[in-house]
Amino acid sequence: MLLLCSVPLTLYGQTTAKRTVHPATCSGNALSPADVALARNALESYNKGDLEQAKPQLVKLAQTYPCQTELQAAAGMALADSGDNIAAVPFLERAHTQNRNDAAIAFNLGVAAMKSVNTKRAEEIFSDLVKRAPAKSDYHLALAAVQMQRDEFAAAAASFEKANAVLRASNAAANLDMRIDWATALLKSGQPAKAKDLLASSPEALKSAPAQEILAESEEKTGNYTEAVKHFRLAAQLDPSEPMIFGFGNEMLQHWAFDSAIEIFKYGVSKYPSSELLQMGLGIAYFGNHSYDLAAQPFQAVLQRSPQNATAAELLGRSCEAATSTSVTGCDTLQAFADAHPENAMASLYAASSILHQATDTRDTARAESLLQHSLKADPRLADAWYELGVLQQSRNQWDESAASLEHAVEQRPAFPEAHYRLSRAYVRLGKGDKAQAEIALQQKYAQQSKDENNRRMQEVITFLTAKN
Repeated sequence: MLLLCSVPLTLYGQTTAKRTVHPATCSGNALSPADVALARNALESYNKGDLEQAKPQLVKLAQTYPCQTELQAAAGMALADSGDNIAAVPFLERAHTQNRNDAAIAFNLGVAAMKSVNTKRAEEIFSDLVKRAPAKSDYHLALAAVQMQRDEFAAAAASFEKANAVLRASNAAANLDMRIDWATALLKSGQPAKAKDLLASSPEALKSAPAQEILAESEEKTGNYTEAVKHFRLAAQLDPSEPMIFGFGNEMLQHWAFDSAIEIFKYGVSKYPSSELLQMGLGIAYFGNHSYDLAAQPFQAVLQRSPQNATAAELLGRSCEAATSTSVTGCDTLQAFADAHPENAMASLYAASSILHQATDTRDTARAESLLQHSLKADPRLADAWYELGVLQQSRNQWDESAASLEHAVEQRPAFPEAHYRLSRAYVRLGKGDKAQAEIALQQKYAQQSKDENNRRMQEVITFLTAKN
């Protein structure tokens, strides 16, 4: 699954239904002469766009005269225009209750409710407006917007389609922004072919990065990976932003095109050197390409910038564990992370592994053993920690201790070919030939499963990058 870019929804009409408002009288709640003059001045200020002057006066008057519909509407609109939609809703609700036939008040109420995340109320308002005036495209589009906000994508797609029908009846055409939102609704409701057709028929889409990204996602979901790559490439060219570059690189990762992904993420990191997202992408691309020494560096860069990033620490650990060189830049960072997070069994394991990976004459085996013991204290079922401890004990000719550790390893993970091989060596040294032969047979049995497991772990890494971003 590829991460779809965030396309802001737009109400393709007025965000508030502007209307000139005038003070009105109400039986039993008439304005005093002084307040009539004050209301007139406040409304004039509002109609001229002077919110700073109008808002406090309108709010005070609306609170004093709750049955004055126009004052309730004006106070609500002034609050909404200033960005305080939560405060605006009660005034607009009161005005709507007093005059349900006023579509402008209802529309403003729906917008304020939607912007204050009261989406259920907003959907009720816009649904009613659509029933009352089905020939107004603005109402259908407003309904579609709130349905998108509520993740009702199939309903939103239907609302966009009705809005488009209204526009076509008046010889108007849906603009590109509307098409992008409509295509997003189609894509998220499981209709990628319709989403693709909708944007492919628009010449403007060739110059729109969001449109190209949606087209790429649509092609990917319909299995047309080559076309998907073309659209992602064009999207990144049109908008070389961090999210767009990531989207293109991530598409390469999905299909294990690691060489291409490396080049894309390298470009992204050069353009956005502080981007942890792109650094992670580069590290994963190197890791997938088996360039483990190079993979460690971007993971280290993320960990140095965000010392609490457990995922970066784990991926750095995996890289250091798999690296061929005995000295890999960045692996020493793991020890500091492990010390700061003693509860993280994997961190201690990888820190120990990075030490044991060093040249024999320079590695601190006592430190490595201490880290492995910390790892097993945090998680006694961690097969890899038992394995590393067993290997370390073999390097010291501690064959009894090694056999016990490796037995724990294969107990926790029976399909662990390396542990079975090491255990066979321990049994040979201990004079247990029959057991040694049995372990060799198990090592051979599980060798292919180990390859499959490595592929699974690689897919986990790529899936992580997609899911988290």
